[in-house]
Amino acid sequence: MKRERVSGSRPIHPVLVEHTTSLAQALRHLGERRATVFLAVVLYNASPELIGKRLQMHPVRVRQSFGRAASALRHPSNAIQLHHLAYEIGAFDASALVDDELRALIREWRLEEVFEPLCEGCARPIPVPVVSTLHGRSGRPRRYCSNACRQKAYRARRKR
Repeated sequence: MKRERVSGSRPIHPVLVEHTTSLAQALRHLGERRATVFLAVVLYNASPELIGKRLQMHPVRVRQSFGRAASALRHPSNAIQLHHLAYEIGAFDASALVDDELRALIREWRLEEVFEPLCEGCARPIPVPVVSTLHGRSGRPRRYCSNACRQKAYRARRKR
């Protein structure tokens, strides 16, 4: 049986939408503070220091909060609902995980306003690469959205 395609995109996985809705529900049950810390690390690749600064928390508390949120999501009451979400996706696709329910949660808690990194040259959002939270982040975070902005900032520094 063929699945209907929408405007030439990949086939929509109908079961996945149910699971991502349950992911949003599980995040709501964590509480706003814990879920905010969890989403800041997972979606925006934010460091504990940045999260602590933006949420007025000590970085140690941020790490503890992330650990407790991850532990709560692994708890059998949530894990049974989210089990299929983790194993039905062959290749990790962040756009498949963020559905309307999760977007509504992100908008409601204003996560984009707080954690989205901005370019130091033009103040536009910097595209954040999807990084596995299991592996440490390597290198420095990006400061500019493109090489053009980086070069523009370099020239401005040299003029001073």
